[in-house]
Amino acid sequence: MMVDRPATTRDAAARRASGGATSRAPPPAFDAAEFDELREMIGQDGVIEMVEIFESETRQRLRRLAAGIRDPTALVREMHTLKGASGTVAAPRLAAFGRMFEQAAHRGIAPTPDDLKAIEDALEAFLIEARARTERRAAVV
Repeated sequence: MMVDRPATTRDAAARRASGGATSRAPPPAFDAAEFDELREMIGQDGVIEMVEIFESETRQRLRRLAAGIRDPTALVREMHTLKGASGTVAAPRLAAFGRMFEQAAHRGIAPTPDDLKAIEDALEAFLIEARARTERRAAVV
């Protein structure tokens, strides 16, 4: 059985998801060095396509979560996938949320609407930075 608990701030959401542990500062939304390494491996077109797919799949994931997934196994899978995909595209804040909420799901704790908003905000911050970096890189080439 999943347990919903109200969260009043993103910090409270992170504390709850991590079992009470907190860090001093959240990870950055975007890791430019990792993103550049990814571009070197798969090319400019590849990285653009990967970010588009990541955005689409993450938005779909957020819609499923907002609909109220109650099955702990499905919730763990959604958060595990968020964690892994975020790490792949150089989105460390999203990866951290995925890791925290995956751990919470293992303890039977479902994300609240505030938790999902924090994930959505992290996605938006990543997309702004990733697109800006891609556009700057395209202008140089």
